[in-house]
Amino acid sequence: MRVLIIGASGFIGRYVSHRLVNAAGHTVFSSCNSRPPVDDGASWHPLEITDAAALDALFTVARPDAVVHLAAMADVGTAERNPETAAAVNATATEAIASLCERDGSRLVFMSTEYVFDGQNGPYRENDPPAPTTQYGRTKFDAEQAVASLASNWSILRTSIVYGWPAPARRNFVPMLVERLREGEPHHAPTNVYRSPVYVAHLVDGIVRLVEADDIGIHHVAGSDWVTMYEFAVKVAQKFGLDPDLVIPLTDPTDDRLGLDCTRTMADLGLPHPGLDDGLAAMRAAAPGR
Repeated sequence: MRVLIIGASGFIGRYVSHRLVNAAGHTVFSSCNSRPPVDDGASWHPLEITDAAALDALFTVARPDAVVHLAAMADVGTAERNPETAAAVNATATEAIASLCERDGSRLVFMSTEYVFDGQNGPYRENDPPAPTTQYGRTKFDAEQAVASLASNWSILRTSIVYGWPAPARRNFVPMLVERLREGEPHHAPTNVYRSPVYVAHLVDGIVRLVEADDIGIHHVAGSDWVTMYEFAVKVAQKFGLDPDLVIPLTDPTDDRLGLDCTRTMADLGLPHPGLDDGLAAMRAAAPGR
């Protein structure tokens, strides 16, 4: 299978690219912002995602059977400060990608987010009605609608907070927290902000399964534990042998209850549904230098 990964140089994309490159039967084409971050056996191609002509040219080169679309302006604050750019990157570019997939008969797996929901009544199921309250969430919901309306063979995969080891010089919540706690610094974490954290390798299991199976529709792939960010941070401290008392509880004024119920998707895809204990243990076992 010829697979095009758009946004392969990002945190999740690097794991997806590595997995597919090392799986039998796949030829992988990966896009990056400027230059390839690694020589992993993929065919790397610089891409500005809002450049429609460049997207068309990349599809012509890759001739993909399947496209994994991961590229996004994913920082909530950045999207709020740059609403037009967020709309161009997250929604308009996705419309172009969905149209190209339809033109070329390519399957499209699109990465979306729990932020399409309002955070009032999580964890959310696949058929719960979206009601985004942020610019990031609005642009991703617009993108979801474009995928479903413009492409014939599509899967939308929503996820929650994703953790794991990032590339050198990149940032990620769990490694930053571990470093902070090792230095004896306290970490303040809200007791009323809920998520369904997922280890990146477990998320990739779902992405790859959707690449290889024509399972059209909306899917939720996240961890099985619906926890507060305080509970998440305490669990990280415990799993990495650090002092959980350095995690200080606080109340967030937003009372944000996102998170995803993945019961239906995991059953449909025939995948196990690991929780925090399994994910953090796998992450610790995969620590760089071990």
